[in-house]
Amino acid sequence: MATVLTTTTTIQLGATGPTLNSIDGNGVIWRVNQDGFTGWGEPGTTLAPQQNIRASNTWSGDAFTKGRDMTISGTITAPTPALLNAAIDSLINAVTASGFTLTVTESGVAATSVVRRSGETLTPKITNLMAAYSIAVHADDARKFGTPLVGTTAQPVSSGGKTWPETWPEAWSATTISGTVTLINPGNRTGTVVLRIDGPCVAPQIVHQGTGAPVTFRSSYTVAAGNWLTINLETHQTLENDQANRAQYITAPGWSGFDPGVNTWALSADVYNAATLLTVTATPARK
Repeated sequence: MATVLTTTTTIQLGATGPTLNSIDGNGVIWRVNQDGFTGWGEPGTTLAPQQNIRASNTWSGDAFTKGRDMTISGTITAPTPALLNAAIDSLINAVTASGFTLTVTESGVAATSVVRRSGETLTPKITNLMAAYSIAVHADDARKFGTPLVGTTAQPVSSGGKTWPETWPEAWSATTISGTVTLINPGNRTGTVVLRIDGPCVAPQIVHQGTGAPVTFRSSYTVAAGNWLTINLETHQTLENDQANRAQYITAPGWSGFDPGVNTWALSADVYNAATLLTVTATPARK
């Protein structure tokens, strides 16, 4: 008789690791204990209140969000002893100290966190077909990231229309490209943004209109036709063709993020070229 899992929450360990709270293609049942997943709520802070000297109450300095510590425990049930051994190996291989992506899907909504193993992975066998497991991981970045959003635009341009005077009735068409990309972050934390400019583009500038923060390049810098420039607004990494560093050409490093709500980025350049393309990849985040 098939086992029916009653929870809608699954936990994927890396790109190729097991999915906890599911039944895999080999018939292995990966359960998470009812209270077996901790640390996925709002993380703690560095707040450290100090008692006022010879007075009532306390004082506190600035407080910042801590990293996220998570533990997951449950059971593995397999159809054969060999499949149980293979399942245990896949769990151990997935939970690495070098880092992997943990994806939690709750009621169909996925959120990811980059984590590393922070303790021993325990997999004691209960029978030859069943084992318990317990893992501990840590995320330096406590944000939960959603699915990346992507938008594109060419350089701003307006063309078409008519020259007056005209004889009525008359119809005419016009083409307008705003040169902007607008994306909405549904989360409550600032997410990450990666910009890509496909050339040709002379002295590009990208402005986050919500904050007015510009990333401006020198007039002497050109992204040649066939090349592309990638700008990570969080890490400040600026690479042409994903290889050559071009940060030295930035004159206005107006780094910005994917703020909660509506965000708009505007593209401009010293010379208009219809082939120029800006691609914005923004990843929403929440607590």
